[in-house]
Amino acid sequence: MNQELDKPRLLLVDDDITFCSVLKLALEKRSYEVIVANDVETGIQLAEINEPEYAIIDLRIGYQSGLELVKKLISLDGNTQIVMLTGFASIATAVEAIKLGAIHYLTKPANADEIVNALKKN
Repeated sequence: MNQELDKPRLLLVDDDITFCSVLKLALEKRSYEVIVANDVETGIQLAEINEPEYAIIDLRIGYQSGLELVKKLISLDGNTQIVMLTGFASIATAVEAIKLGAIHYLTKPANADEIVNALKKN
């Protein structure tokens, strides 16, 4: 029996490679199947192939906006549970992220427990 089938699939997109590897391990310990991308294009490609149930998206991915990725994920599957992360919190971006379909907005540094709790709030 393949255990991966029972695990919820989560897409993590952040340009901080160290943060991604630490968070990936922490989420895998909490029984998520984690797919990581470090740029918007790869995130979109992985989402199209893997159809994640959950996503954790950084607001700023290099010079790109994670909001574009939120729009794309919701267009692919309106049921994807998305948590937006940012080191640059502002009310305007939080409101925009929620309007686009994110279920929660967290300021970095957010730990794995805070993120998992945010994913489960919907």
